[in-house]
Amino acid sequence: MGERVRTSFAAEGVALLTVSGPPPNPCTFACVDQLADRLEDARDDGARVVVIASDVPGHWLGHASLADLTAMFRGEPTSGSGAGFFRASDLLAKSELVSIAAISGDCGGGGCELGWACDLRVAERQARFTQMEILAGLIPGLGGIARLSRLIGRTATSEIVLDGAAIDATRLYELGAVNRVVPEGRAQEVAVAWARRLAERPAPALALAKKVLAESQDLPLTESLANEQRRFQEIAATPEAMAIMDEIQAQYDAGVIPPRVLVDPFEG
Repeated sequence: MGERVRTSFAAEGVALLTVSGPPPNPCTFACVDQLADRLEDARDDGARVVVIASDVPGHWLGHASLADLTAMFRGEPTSGSGAGFFRASDLLAKSELVSIAAISGDCGGGGCELGWACDLRVAERQARFTQMEILAGLIPGLGGIARLSRLIGRTATSEIVLDGAAIDATRLYELGAVNRVVPEGRAQEVAVAWARRLAERPAPALALAKKVLAESQDLPLTESLANEQRRFQEIAATPEAMAIMDEIQAQYDAGVIPPRVLVDPFEG
């Protein structure tokens, strides 16, 4: 199995991971093992924001390789460990890396589930998504139910999971699973621009905000609120946060709304 995931740094603190392969860009075990390795490498090399893109025309990440899945359950050799799906999902969803999916085309099954694990999703208008597992006699097993239902609710997830039909980027935007819908050919450009903007945020706060967002998914509301307050007190007491707060307050005291706190929304 050759190299299918390439890493480049689009800006300081911004890693771009590009997945390649034959259409429809299937998520073989080996490919996703590589993706998890590259995510770990990017984090260790100082990335704060990571963009997951594809260079396969018309396709982002496809479903998990059915050849690998059937081989695994038959006790036969597979292209990789299979554990990469869990490592990659945890790195995208729970590590200090802020993750953006630059969805440039169709994706399905395990590919969709890696997208749901990302913090943010930029999708091109023509992209179609399918949790197609029901059509193969399966159910999603990597977040196509658990994560997706937290993004768009049980009713919409039930339609996607039980029927298996494709859903387009605009509909997912309306449901809340996609942050930005962009014209064809612009997903990577917009995602990288957004990543550069996020990488300019104070690094400790960015990492901690991501951590608390992830923690909140696994806690009841009362515990989540208490955890959020604990984390707030941790970072508010740091010298970096104190210095920024002093700077902002001085501008308020001078009768000026600080530009730092009046940032225009990202439009792409």
